Amino acid sequence: MEFAGFWRRVVAYLLDIVPITLAVALAFYVFYGFDETLSRYLNRPPGDLDARRQFLVERNQIRNVALGLYLLYCGFIEASPLRATVGKWLVGIEVLDMNGQRLTYPQAAKRNSGKALSFLVFGLGCLWVAWSREKRGWHDYLAGTCVRVRRTDTEVPARLTGDTADFPAHGSTAT
Repeated sequence: MEFAGFWRRVVAYLLDIVPITLAVALAFYVFYGFDETLSRYLNRPPGDLDARRQFLVERNQIRNVALGLYLLYCGFIEASPLRATVGKWLVGIEVLDMNGQRLTYPQAAKRNSGKALSFLVFGLGCLWVAWSREKRGWHDYLAGTCVRVRRTDTEVPARLTGDTADFPAHGSTAT
């Protein structure tokens, strides 16, 4: 099993989080008055700390909502027959348990809630992927999961049907 490396996972993350963040920011801009806050912040006179404070509060709300949606999205889609978010699918990786099987929804929820811990400590839990022999982050260890490179594009129909018979068990030498 070829594990997905750090940079490939970073690209997948960016492909997933950027559109989610832009959609949330657009919703805040159109429906929640972020347009006024942004305009006030960009045109503030020197020393207008209230405009800066309001901008930072709303920017943090956008970030937190986007991250929450990202974690929910990942938890749901990684346990689906696709085994990967759109970003992961585009870079050719998927999330499996350590036996090469599709994640259960509780396992995916545990993995993705564990990402909060991985992000929280200066991102060290995510950076751990770069140093781990099996390219696993803290959230992967917590949930008993791994991220591997998809073997071939011909696997897509089997994944869509939920068939997992073609995946060797962890540690197997079968190819």
